[in-house]
Amino acid sequence: MKSWADIGFEIEMTRDNSPTLRLLHSVDPERDRGESMHHSAGACGETLLIYGNPARRTFEQVPKPSFMVVGLGLGYIEMTIAKEALLLGKSAQDIEKLTSFESLPELREFFYLWLWDRYDQLTSEVHEIYDEALSAVLAGCEISPGEIKKFLRVHFPNLESIEGALECTEQVKHQYHAIMYDAYSSKTTPHLWDEEFLVRFFANTCAGVSLVSTYSGRMEFKEALRKNNFEVVSREAFYGKRKSTIALRRMQL
Repeated sequence: MKSWADIGFEIEMTRDNSPTLRLLHSVDPERDRGESMHHSAGACGETLLIYGNPARRTFEQVPKPSFMVVGLGLGYIEMTIAKEALLLGKSAQDIEKLTSFESLPELREFFYLWLWDRYDQLTSEVHEIYDEALSAVLAGCEISPGEIKKFLRVHFPNLESIEGALECTEQVKHQYHAIMYDAYSSKTTPHLWDEEFLVRFFANTCAGVSLVSTYSGRMEFKEALRKNNFEVVSREAFYGKRKSTIALRRMQL
């Protein structure tokens, strides 16, 4: 069974006591450490700020929404979507479709095995990190970890239901009401931040009533959204980061 180090990561506990992953090796020659998936001030806190409220707004304004997550990572966004649905009294069947992309096969497998309690196929250091992440997401509410897992199992019934890398030539056949864009930075995954790709991507994947939320404030990202008739809003970022972005088309914050 593989460890985090075996797949190129180290565990980093952020300041709100929620875990994140950091690449062991940097793709940027100017940095001696690999890129982290989240801000050091709080993996869970950043997720809830950037993606929690947009998920809730989507549920409130769309009768049976579809969600896309670009960047499964540790599954924080998926956990948050399930939490927001349950807080509103909704079930897994109240989501038409939940699609998650993750380029690293081991992260797809780890998440799936953890979700289905197949701990005999995971090292304790791996499944305990997912447990800690979910515990952080659920802090302060009465929803149990089991309820979140039961909810997400409906949408991830097998390993193949978690998509692989989102490629430049990807032809998405479904339209989504909420896209949670949490890909690694432009230095690590440059094609996912290319304006030409993003213009096509949003045109193909966004429903008429939809929103897009990301931690990034990149101009190319915003311009691609504007070209698809989104109202682009720069908003508060997390702990001193540059502005994050939310874009709306026939939806309200």
